[in-house]
Amino acid sequence: MTSPPPARNWLLLEGGGSQTWAAATGDTILVTAEGPSTNPRSVGEERAVHRLVELIDRVWDDPATAPLGVVAAHGAASTSAAAGDFATLIRRALALTGMTAPVLVTNDLTTLLLSADGPVCVANCGTGTGFAARNGVRWARSSGLEWLLSDEGGGHDLGTAGLRAVVRSLDGRGPDTALTGLARRWCDEAEHAGGNLGEILFFHVYRTEAAKPLVASFAQHVLEAAEDGDTVAARLVENAAAELAAGAAAVCRATSITARTGYTLVLSGSVLTEATLLRGHLMTWAHEHLPPAALLQHTPKSRPEDLLRLRNLWLTPKALAPLAAAMPTHADPAPPALGGARS
Repeated sequence: MTSPPPARNWLLLEGGGSQTWAAATGDTILVTAEGPSTNPRSVGEERAVHRLVELIDRVWDDPATAPLGVVAAHGAASTSAAAGDFATLIRRALALTGMTAPVLVTNDLTTLLLSADGPVCVANCGTGTGFAARNGVRWARSSGLEWLLSDEGGGHDLGTAGLRAVVRSLDGRGPDTALTGLARRWCDEAEHAGGNLGEILFFHVYRTEAAKPLVASFAQHVLEAAEDGDTVAARLVENAAAELAAGAAAVCRATSITARTGYTLVLSGSVLTEATLLRGHLMTWAHEHLPPAALLQHTPKSRPEDLLRLRNLWLTPKALAPLAAAMPTHADPAPPALGGARS
């Protein structure tokens, strides 16, 4: 006689400007899946819902029950209103799979602030940027208002600066740079034989609705050129690091974290955690101005634990209230003890 499959109880989501991670949990993490961005400001609402449906279908194959609740830490939650909007998209995706469930959505930095005891400062640099700090009852956040209003130093900002440096070089407004050759490779010029690089770049960047993550992907070429000694790229990386330092300093100042505070610095986001040169510039600044007592680097392995810690706050309303007052958050009433059946 075969044993029944383990029950799926909670649906977890984490996402930023380029990727989304999903998991179904019971007593342990049962199944996970990764997919592209579900941020509606990057890919549009309909595509975001479609991608959420795909992820839910991949991790939730139990036809008998719906999740007790959905816990989401997502970059789409730039403001409290935006968190509510993204919760609506999650409900739409659930409905398309035949389910309903209460939803908690908060900014993707929130779980990182819960990942260490004592004072914490988070510096996140992926497609965009975000900074947050917690020191006792004091919380603060900066940047994270998307690419038109903030995100200086992030992947989209650095990629844009690199592409502009290429165009400036092509039309004589700026110096020669190794980024020009890298831009040709980035565009896959074979698809556009016969055109000049300016025209090729124009077509490559503007042909897609998802220009934000596309442009952000060029940041890796800027970092590569800087590592190889290109002076134009090196200056752009230094400028990005200065923006990251300014963001971290702002939230530390707002929460009274000083050079004498024993705080944990958490680094997250693919651009920051994978780029040795950029991370090195930021750590040089930190050691000179705000030396951390401990350094943590957010990795995918910590996602389930971080999100389950957030779930536990959701189930304790008094504990959730201070967090929700400081970080963009939408919370449906806490879910009941037992899950509901599919409608």
